[in-house]
Amino acid sequence: MIMMEKNALLWQITPPDCTTPSYLFGTMHVRDIRAFGWLDTTKTKIGTCDCFATEFDFSEADPAALAEALSLPEGKSLQDFLSRGAWKHLDYFARKKLGTTADALQFQHPMRVTTMVSTVFMAEEMSHSLDETLWNHARSLGKTTTGLESFADQLNTLDKIPFEMHLKGLTWALKNQDRQKKRLLKMMQRYANGELRALYKAAKKDAKGMRKILICRRNRLMTKRFLELMHTQSVFCAVGAGHLPGGKGMLRFLKNAGCRVESFSAP
Repeated sequence: MIMMEKNALLWQITPPDCTTPSYLFGTMHVRDIRAFGWLDTTKTKIGTCDCFATEFDFSEADPAALAEALSLPEGKSLQDFLSRGAWKHLDYFARKKLGTTADALQFQHPMRVTTMVSTVFMAEEMSHSLDETLWNHARSLGKTTTGLESFADQLNTLDKIPFEMHLKGLTWALKNQDRQKKRLLKMMQRYANGELRALYKAAKKDAKGMRKILICRRNRLMTKRFLELMHTQSVFCAVGAGHLPGGKGMLRFLKNAGCRVESFSAP
């Protein structure tokens, strides 16, 4: 059933002068089963569309290019950048949660380690993350898959984040592991409840001074690509939920482009 619910995760998008709808779904890159409440509904809608689009097409992923983008400065290790206290926190975390030591992680980029610190607090009950599960389903149906950004675009965005911000984020996560755990679990619950605005506020807070690069600019570009795709076919588009709401969110840009935007009630 289609309703106007501001907190909905699934939206029907009908471009001007078009009778065939497309869909925009706010997803999460997690394997926690609580994020999969919309799975059956989204699978059904994917089946009605010609094309499936994610932020980037997973088939374009280039592990070598990503590894290069996330390499530390030549001759440096993570220990060279972290304070003695942060390094001790990392060693404690690595031993307790990962069954290894900080030394084993010393050549990892701080972004990778921050991801480790975050994901260890999230359940991993599903074999793939939600967005990957939807992408795999679309592929199994023989749907065309594409990305609103290229993998190179994603690396370019990553390159714009100052190394110091990555270090700051890792240091905070290591020193505030209990707070990080509570924050992530709260975010997961908000997603399960479809609290889109709360997720948007959290995304804004996390982006801090990089909001224009990480959210606003990408929202405009992804909306442009989504509109181009919808001109010739019906599209199911799955992007991070934080990209949907807000004055510079994809939903607002789609409305401004003349699209009819309607939300679905929770399944």
